[in-house]
Amino acid sequence: MTKTANTDTSKLLEQAWKKFDKRDFDGAEGLFSSVEEEGSSQTEALYGQAACLLRKKEYAQAIEHLESLLELDPNDFKYYHTRALCYGGEENYEEAVNDLEKAIELAGDRHDLYYDLGGTFLASKDYKRAAQCFEKCIDIDNKCFEAWVGKAMAAYFNKEQKAAFEFVNIALKFNPKSMIALLLKAEVLIEMGKKAEAEKEVKKIRAMDADIFKQETHSADAELESDDYDVDEDANRTEDDEIEEFDLDD
Repeated sequence: MTKTANTDTSKLLEQAWKKFDKRDFDGAEGLFSSVEEEGSSQTEALYGQAACLLRKKEYAQAIEHLESLLELDPNDFKYYHTRALCYGGEENYEEAVNDLEKAIELAGDRHDLYYDLGGTFLASKDYKRAAQCFEKCIDIDNKCFEAWVGKAMAAYFNKEQKAAFEFVNIALKFNPKSMIALLLKAEVLIEMGKKAEAEKEVKKIRAMDADIFKQETHSADAELESDDYDVDEDANRTEDDEIEEFDLDD
């Protein structure tokens, strides 16, 4: 390839990742696929397409791209990590766990890998192992509120309400406006029979989003009317994604 062609490819890739960051996954995928699939740009373009397909919940096609990438480089942990998220989206939790454990073997102790492993165990209702993974996240970064929320959820679903209350309060110290933590706290207070305190939390939630409970009601009505329920997948690290990942309705 000529120097000009390399420059053009780099610009296309840069534009594609910018679209990806703006959640324009169709636009990003189109740019990634238009990059000439040769030389050093081939793997990045293919990985970019897989990342877009993951976020579009087109898991099977994303997995095909990731398997091609693993044939090229079986020691890149991010391919296993991304494929694990696809398997999680398909509710194939056993394969998701296998890939995340392989990613940890290759990359070592990374917060995001243990966090997603904890989320996978939580989704598969293995609350003990979920709690262990979130605890590992906390060992790496004690101030990570997402890991404290995850640990609180593992305790909540395991009927350990006092522990859940303690952990969610720690999460809220680090991020007082975390909607998922506030919702969980209100739910735990209701479970503990503390109605007045739960009502205070609900007021805080409504002050932040006046329509949130209306939205939940409409969503529940839609589920009753439809035979198809689209399970949320854990994508990459915005609070909106965390709210999707952890649905309080078990």
